[in-house]
Amino acid sequence: MALEMRARCERCETAALPPGGPARICSYECTFCEACAAAMGQVCPNCGGELVPRPRRAVPAAANTGRVGVIGVGEIGRALVDGLCAGAGEPPEILLSPRGSRTSAELAGRYPNVRVCADNQDVVDGSDVVVLAVRPQDRTEALAGLRVGGDRVVVSLMAGVGIDELRRTLGSGVPLVRAIPLPAVRERRSVTVTYPAHPVVDALFDGLGGALPVADEAGFGVFSALTGTLTSHYGYLATLTAWAARQGVPAEAAERYVRGLFQGVARSLGDDSRSLHQLAGDHETPNGINERIRTTWFDSANAESLTEALDALLADLRRSG
Repeated sequence: MALEMRARCERCETAALPPGGPARICSYECTFCEACAAAMGQVCPNCGGELVPRPRRAVPAAANTGRVGVIGVGEIGRALVDGLCAGAGEPPEILLSPRGSRTSAELAGRYPNVRVCADNQDVVDGSDVVVLAVRPQDRTEALAGLRVGGDRVVVSLMAGVGIDELRRTLGSGVPLVRAIPLPAVRERRSVTVTYPAHPVVDALFDGLGGALPVADEAGFGVFSALTGTLTSHYGYLATLTAWAARQGVPAEAAERYVRGLFQGVARSLGDDSRSLHQLAGDHETPNGINERIRTTWFDSANAESLTEALDALLADLRRSG
């Protein structure tokens, strides 16, 4: 089984650890940044074992997309920069907006190909691909007065903001593409939905885990709604951990077990030869404990409630787009 390339330091929880970069691990794959490992004397706090350098994974270089500008450097913007800089080849020049100045300054200090611009117009003027990663509710302030021309391509990561609305806001005829990258672009493992297909944008995301162009904006909205379920999974795991703690299990032990349990599930999803229903069957014994929870908790009423929530979210996304 392949070594799990964890993307964050388990001690400080802020240092990004791309597969091609330095990190320290123990024999159980607990993973730490170099600074934290040194502070702990190269000893794992979980098992007491030695921390050694993690093997670096060869990561293909990103496609040559020219200079990439990012307006709005939040969590997704940061992950995108980390992913673009993690490849084995020469990374692109990346221009960051001063919006999110703390994160922008941190990234510019870490990567020599990254610099912070004076303002958003400076980002646009210096870029070939402009990524709009601001929150949808902040778009009016962030994009007001921007002049986008020439042969630039604009990539919008703003949920619920359609192509037509964005074109009215920018007042430009340049190519506009919507995309849904996930935090896993940091490790170049995110399948990114795009619309419409564009060779430069799809090549960019192919280098970050894969591009999935869709045929129309209606389909794009469906994938956007699916993305809205992501944090519910973490809430589910937190609920399991809290239940175990109420039964008298130490909270740290419960969380460690739940994390390990579902990391195994995540690895099984990499087997494309098995459908999701088949994978569920692989983990379930007839009349066993997994079948019991699935049929008594995630019953038809629960499934219908989830369907209704997704329907409502999709309707809102289509209205706002």
